[in-house]
Amino acid sequence: MEWSGLQRHLKILGIFCRLKHRDGKPAYAEELPRFFAYAIKVTTRYVELSPLTHLLEDLRGSLVQTGFNLR
Repeated sequence: MEWSGLQRHLKILGIFCRLKHRDGKPAYAEELPRFFAYAIKVTTRYVELSPLTHLLEDLRGSLVQTGFNLR
């Protein structure tokens, strides 16, 4: 069951990335960290998924957070 949930989250990650990059809808990028966190949490529980864990961690690290601070 958990692997099925992981598969669905990976699919959603792909869809949201497509909506952001191809369709120019950046609001979907705000949800990406939550889906990455779930996927990484699941993959760390299973040794068989360790290559996927490393891939997801590398991809999550490339998310660019933009913002500013008033201080």
